[in-house]
Amino acid sequence: MNSATELSAPQADQQGTTLLDLARMISDSGEQDVMKLNDLKSSVGHELRRFGDDLSGHLGAHAQVKVPPAYQLRSAEQGKVMVVGDHPDKAAIENYLNNDTRLLKWFKELEVLFEIQRRLELDATGESMDGQVFNLGMTSLGCIAFFTSEQ
Repeated sequence: MNSATELSAPQADQQGTTLLDLARMISDSGEQDVMKLNDLKSSVGHELRRFGDDLSGHLGAHAQVKVPPAYQLRSAEQGKVMVVGDHPDKAAIENYLNNDTRLLKWFKELEVLFEIQRRLELDATGESMDGQVFNLGMTSLGCIAFFTSEQ
């Protein structure tokens, strides 16, 4: 059997490693491996950059979507992702992203990671996340994550 079909040698995909790091941080009672909030932010930021690069590459190659103009993504009903506002390629972006389960799941993972990070930040100040909604923006400088108020 060649290495391309060797089942005993799993392929290492780095997608999802930040969630594993977060799980270790929450469950680890020892001091040695505890991840600090800054470490979490760094891991989440790295994951965001990887997602942005992958998303822009796929959308450019398969849906002919280029940036600029920038676009903003947010979770929609039934586990889908929507483009917020008017964008000339809105339908193409939504169609491609919602039909690519790998990118869709990765977006959802980022959403969870940023919500956890945001909760940790706000808990430290006693603020609430009520009404805050995760958004992901694709700009000519890269991918950004932010929260908007939806009250």
